[in-house]
Amino acid sequence: MEEFTAKIADILEVDSVTPEFRFRTVDDWNSLKGFSLMVLMEQDYGKEMSVDDFLGCETVNDLAKFAGVV
Repeated sequence: MEEFTAKIADILEVDSVTPEFRFRTVDDWNSLKGFSLMVLMEQDYGKEMSVDDFLGCETVNDLAKFAGVV
């Protein structure tokens, strides 16, 4: 989970995130960051994420569950 949260923090351009962190609340949230998270799921975790899947995720932990990290 530590590696996963580090990758998420890197994409969001923040120092760190917790599982409870609501990733869309970062000050400079944009669609590119959202797309980057979707690409991360496929390239690093082999999970193809649809837009509907992505929209169903609110926290870093939701993303981790989708990726199969937790």
